[in-house]
Amino acid sequence: MSYHLLAYFAIFLPVVILIYQITPQKFRWMILLAADYVFFWMISGKLILYLLFATIMTHYIGLWLETAAQAGGSAKQVTKRKRKVLAFGILVNLTILIILKYFNFFGENLSVLSNMLSLGWEYKKIDFMVPIGISYYTLQTISYMTDVYRGTIPAEKNIVKIALYLSFFPQIMEGPISRFSETAEALWSGKRIEFENIKFGYQRIVYGLLKKIVIADRVAPVVIKVFKHYDTYDGSIVLFGAVCFTIQLYMEFSGCMDIIMGSGQIFGVTLPENFRQPFFAKDASDFWHRWHITLGTWFKDYIFYPVSLAKPVKNFAKKVKNRFGRGVSKFVAPFAALFCVWSCNGLWHGPHWTYIFYGMYYFVLIFLENILEEPVTKLTAKLKINREGKGYRIFRLIKLLVIVNLGEMFFRAETVGTGFAMLGRILTNFHITELGDHIYSLGMDYYDAAVALIGILIVLVVDILHEKNIQIRKAISGWALPARWVFWYAAIFIVIIFGAYGAGYTVVDMIYAGY
Repeated sequence: MSYHLLAYFAIFLPVVILIYQITPQKFRWMILLAADYVFFWMISGKLILYLLFATIMTHYIGLWLETAAQAGGSAKQVTKRKRKVLAFGILVNLTILIILKYFNFFGENLSVLSNMLSLGWEYKKIDFMVPIGISYYTLQTISYMTDVYRGTIPAEKNIVKIALYLSFFPQIMEGPISRFSETAEALWSGKRIEFENIKFGYQRIVYGLLKKIVIADRVAPVVIKVFKHYDTYDGSIVLFGAVCFTIQLYMEFSGCMDIIMGSGQIFGVTLPENFRQPFFAKDASDFWHRWHITLGTWFKDYIFYPVSLAKPVKNFAKKVKNRFGRGVSKFVAPFAALFCVWSCNGLWHGPHWTYIFYGMYYFVLIFLENILEEPVTKLTAKLKINREGKGYRIFRLIKLLVIVNLGEMFFRAETVGTGFAMLGRILTNFHITELGDHIYSLGMDYYDAAVALIGILIVLVVDILHEKNIQIRKAISGWALPARWVFWYAAIFIVIIFGAYGAGYTVVDMIYAGY
């Protein structure tokens, strides 16, 4: 069951809302937990056992950390005991994730290396069944255990709260990656569902459906066709396909986030935002502060800072400082931390070299931005270039679009080599007239293109208003009742009439549910 399908937002969600609301408050956690596990069973079947194991392990590791802290001894001894417990808990959860998602990847690459060295070892692929959402709830287990270790939160005695936190059905497939302190109490409290929450929640769901089934699913055929047959197309068409994939990915992922956030809001659960108008970013680093925000903040809190402050990194930085001076040594910790973050970011998306390349692509770009920030600031000041002026902002936007679309092209390509081949066609075989001649033979006709373009413009206007801190739904709620009803019914019918589904369309699975 996917969030954009009728079975979810028109059947499953309303049924859960009804049963939840008529149940006495002290038992509502049972309804929510039952809904979570029914939903997970529907998408992953017996693989629900992995989620149950992760829940039990996380709960008892938290209690064990608390026991280790209270066992007495010096502060150093306590820290050492807690660190061992935390390492064990993280190792167990990560081992399951690595075996299920990455074992074949490592085995196949070792086999290739063996053949290159003429060692004669061949790897036989093992078919693992991977539960949907494991990459998301595994990060949540690690954040919970680490926060207990750090003393940020106390160990939770009630395993039900852990279970609700890890399995909340709106977020189990695609995130956002929340922290225990953000959602656990709201999930447990069993607050009454208010009309305002249903109203605002379903409004956001409708907006998410607009992004997903009106825009993303409509450009999906172009993406599939161009990336599959890139070697037969002109560079202008390849570039168009890459841009369409960026549009598809943003509209789908952010649209599903809107559906997820709206679903959570109905139950009074405020999930952390995952997008903040990423295409208004100033540079690649700022882009990742606005795109998949919860993944970025997770990496920042649990990888970037620990690596930056690690003793080996500090000691190496001192050696560099003694030899090359502070101007060079100040980049040692950021370099090491960024490398670890973007290696993990690439691998987190899946066991493919294209994802690892994607991570390294942004590692290089962001590290270069850090190095060049001071010289560029001085240069623009010397040349009296206004960095907030219209001209510079246009340049910055074009640069960002090039960076993002190029990165997404490699991300979507079958192999890294395919990505470079596509880039080669763009750079050496580019004729814009070819795009004009063949644009409507790529999987979209005039009608599809017009609908997608209008949808994109709607989202653009909404993003501009949000960037200016204008709360659209609150503004609309201040309209006269007839105007509000007309507006929202119009929005619903737009999704129903212009959504890409039914005869002639193949259901497009959610991209990020596969990571």
